[in-house]
Amino acid sequence: MPSSATSPVLTPGRLRALLIVLCAALALVVAGNSALAIALPDIAEDLGADQSQLTWIIDAYALTFAAMLLTAGLAADRVGRRTILVLGLVVFGGASVASAFSPDPEWFIALRAVSGVGAAAVFPVTLSALVDAYPEERRTFAIGVWSGVSSAGAVAGTIISGALLEVFWWGSVQLLFGGVAIALIVPALLLVAQNRNPALSLDPVGALWSVIALGGLVFGIVEGPQRGWTDAVTLAALAVGTAGFVAFVAHQLRARVPSLDVRLFKNRGLAAGSTIVTIQFFASLGFFVLSPQYLQIVLDYSPLGAALVLLIVPVGVGAGIGASAALAKRFGARVPGSLGLLLMGGGFAVLGLGLLGGLEPSLWVLGGGVLVFGVGFGMGITPGTELIIEGLPAERRSVASAVNDITREVGGVLGIAVLSSILVAFYRDEIAPALDGLPPEVQDAADSGAGAALGVAEAFGPQGDALALAAREAFAVGLSASMFVGAVVLAVAAVIVVIVAPGRAAARPLEGRDVGVRTGAEI
Repeated sequence: MPSSATSPVLTPGRLRALLIVLCAALALVVAGNSALAIALPDIAEDLGADQSQLTWIIDAYALTFAAMLLTAGLAADRVGRRTILVLGLVVFGGASVASAFSPDPEWFIALRAVSGVGAAAVFPVTLSALVDAYPEERRTFAIGVWSGVSSAGAVAGTIISGALLEVFWWGSVQLLFGGVAIALIVPALLLVAQNRNPALSLDPVGALWSVIALGGLVFGIVEGPQRGWTDAVTLAALAVGTAGFVAFVAHQLRARVPSLDVRLFKNRGLAAGSTIVTIQFFASLGFFVLSPQYLQIVLDYSPLGAALVLLIVPVGVGAGIGASAALAKRFGARVPGSLGLLLMGGGFAVLGLGLLGGLEPSLWVLGGGVLVFGVGFGMGITPGTELIIEGLPAERRSVASAVNDITREVGGVLGIAVLSSILVAFYRDEIAPALDGLPPEVQDAADSGAGAALGVAEAFGPQGDALALAAREAFAVGLSASMFVGAVVLAVAAVIVVIVAPGRAAARPLEGRDVGVRTGAEI
């Protein structure tokens, strides 16, 4: 294939430097949501955001991130990986800095959506450039480090955010992340190879349908609890999203050279790996967005205290990654992949039971659930990524990277939307009796979310104390319901992986036949 550049053989020192720079960029965009989740109570108070707006502050980023990933992967192959990576860092950094000074929730949501576009440009290059640069005998090491950073980055971002919030306002989180992104531009220019194939097409029709599909489905899921599931707007959004998904699939099946040939998912490794990664991030991003709010709103932890509690997760992830390597070596990816999902589901079930303790839960039970969840995440993350990468022939590595990224972000945005929606629905049912007799404006505020309820409760004396207590208890009940739903989803996914994933001696992917994927061109 034509190319304007080839990948140079890097010295060990430059290879390590490349690994550091790409993993730093990866950590930034992965932590773009989890780091801000710890600040949501402060944002709600400062900007007057209700629960739906808080959900959109997170989901606006995740939505544009997911929707633009395929297009960004195609652009990286056509325009050049280094160019797209640098553009992504500029957009992500600039929008993050600007969002620190948002005057209201609407501006913040809009700038978060722009940040997600920048993140989508950064993310695919971090994996494909690493896999290309590392020799085959060290490629598993590079993927393992990348996978570890992708999981640990969320917790690290939460801790950094918590520390900043002890001293500064919530905008300091955005300033730091934006500044680091801009600082990475120069080393990215020096280290990342400019590989490109100008003959590729960006498939604007496919990109448009993917944006419509995700936008409609996520909007409907987020707004359903607020407007009602039978509301015309909710139903219209879900219908548009479903139609967009069907149109995207039909377009890919008809296209002479599709951007993402859906027939590729007949490959058992690709299908199983996509299932693992999608459901892992469905659960994990939902957890990282909702659990800090529980720790601060219900248990009255400080932002830093809430972040430090979540350090249990990387402890479990480290143990899970170690166990995964041993299991994969003996049994192949199927066993650690499915067992990881099952352990994550077990952790969610334990958390759901512990949260039923209301305002006085057993911290040992909650901590045990978080630890088991972390072990499961660590056990499944590397097998999931490797199944996707190995599910396609080597010359189609970029599309494998794009599929891996898309499944993560689609799973994440749906997890945040679905689990948040379940929490809101149960919260509203639980708090309704405590709102009888209160002024209408107080009822509306308390009904919109626990953070707003605590804010208005301060002005009502003893009656306000009862409202605050009811809001905390209702939030715990809602989060418990979310955890139980997540546990069921994870358990079902584990069964699917057991059935679908190839055995250890499964044949390598098809070689030679043109399966119609343009993003996979390797230069």
